[in-house]
Amino acid sequence: MNLSLILHGRDDNTRLSQSVYETLLEAILAGQLAPGDVISEVKLAQQLEVSRTPVHEAIRELAKDGLVVQHANRRPVISSFSREDVFDVFEMRILLESEAARKAAQKVDRPTLARLRTTAEELAADREAPNWLNRWADFDEDFHDAIAKASGSPRLLHDINRYRLLHRGFNKLRTSVEVLGQALQEHFDILDKLDQRDTAGAHAAMALHIKEWQAFFVQNFNGSC
Repeated sequence: MNLSLILHGRDDNTRLSQSVYETLLEAILAGQLAPGDVISEVKLAQQLEVSRTPVHEAIRELAKDGLVVQHANRRPVISSFSREDVFDVFEMRILLESEAARKAAQKVDRPTLARLRTTAEELAADREAPNWLNRWADFDEDFHDAIAKASGSPRLLHDINRYRLLHRGFNKLRTSVEVLGQALQEHFDILDKLDQRDTAGAHAAMALHIKEWQAFFVQNFNGSC
């Protein structure tokens, strides 16, 4: 198994453990790490060229998400990931992020909305660009993060980030420009409701957006996770 660390440009242990988490998550979803595989922290640290600390932290987070099983005095083991698990991840995102959108509609500042809309318009106008998928992924991350932060709830932001990490793993393995083009339109709909300070509308638009993703990923789940 050959793994390459997904880097985010910072070296602190918290950010590094997130990079290790995403690397292992992607390997699990891609089937590189299969159910029943035993994980060696030492070997993973050597392969990813990091210390054991971020590897240990990443495995602990994967265990919280049900992707790794840990027992006392035994090495962690990769657990299975089912269609029902995919459904549940998106159920939690619907609950958390629709509430964040409702709160954000009352608090988000106009410059943030203008920045997000400008980026969305640039993406909509240039879908043939060779780096479009990467640009969209960056925008999607910024979009949902900005709304979660604008909710004014640190706890809500923390929980949203946890479930979005799982979504990001799905996103890299299953999507295309055509699929993301529809999602981009849903982003515009959410921005419209936020711009109008429509709390109920923002809640509904975000819930609909994530429900569409839920249906897509559940339908396309191939059982390799």
